[in-house]
Amino acid sequence: MSGTEITRRPGRHSLVVSGVAGATAAAMALTGGGTGAAVAALGTVALLAGVHRANHRAVDAGGLVAFLGVAAAALSEAPAAAVLFGTVTSVVAWDTGTNAVSLGRQLGAEADTVRAENLHAMVGAVVGLLTAVFGLVLFEIGPTRQPVTTLFVLLIAATLLVVALNR
Repeated sequence: MSGTEITRRPGRHSLVVSGVAGATAAAMALTGGGTGAAVAALGTVALLAGVHRANHRAVDAGGLVAFLGVAAAALSEAPAAAVLFGTVTSVVAWDTGTNAVSLGRQLGAEADTVRAENLHAMVGAVVGLLTAVFGLVLFEIGPTRQPVTTLFVLLIAATLLVVALNR
């Protein structure tokens, strides 16, 4: 044994990846008003604190609050595209945060996980964006114009499915 202690926390890159996604969610929520954006920003700060402390529960709580900020924007009649992309980025922020905490606990902060984290975030973002674009197209060309609230309820269902499958 070399006697070197492993720091069981995520590296600094994890904060950047989760922070960019969370900040994007807050920016999307801003289209529905300041309240949703403030809630999403608060959730992002809590999520980042959870990543920094390697605390899954804090990451989960922060991700949920960021998502609720997007929900508040949807209820304030934000455009459908902003709600969809805000939801995707809040889920990506949460997912990359939990992935970073898991990697940090397994490999330590000293390990080079940048490539794995970037790939994980990109795949999550691509899947989310493709799903959002598909949902937006269906929303726009559907037989009747439904309120944004209907789209939001579908997003909640999809998010709960993602969370259930991730656990």
